[in-house]
Amino acid sequence: MAQMLHGGAVVEVTNLDQAKTAELASACCVVFSDPPYKPGISRMPDPSLIKDIKQALSIPVMAKSRVGHFVEAQILESIGVDYIDEGEVLAITDEDHFINKHNFRSTFVCECCDLREALQSVWEGGKLGR
Repeated sequence: MAQMLHGGAVVEVTNLDQAKTAELASACCVVFSDPPYKPGISRMPDPSLIKDIKQALSIPVMAKSRVGHFVEAQILESIGVDYIDEGEVLAITDEDHFINKHNFRSTFVCECCDLREALQSVWEGGKLGR
């Protein structure tokens, strides 16, 4: 699955129309990102919107989950996202315990600033780093 992203554009979208436009423009993947609920408050995107995007596109769909929030990751996996991005862009639920990615079938994308963080992400079960 990760080979599909090699050399292609991953486009961040906020609605179905943008996702369709990205696919028509030859994006290899879309990342659905919900606008902030309120300034400073970020949450997991609306699962029904993600599901609509997933059903409408033929390219992979990635969605973001808060760090340590395994229930959000379970929801995203159950609606069929191809990649789950556990990152600090959304509010951190648990700073000490990241999601145990070995318990999931979906591919996890993890934020990595250096080699130590990249190796930590692999140990936790992450498959892609950004």
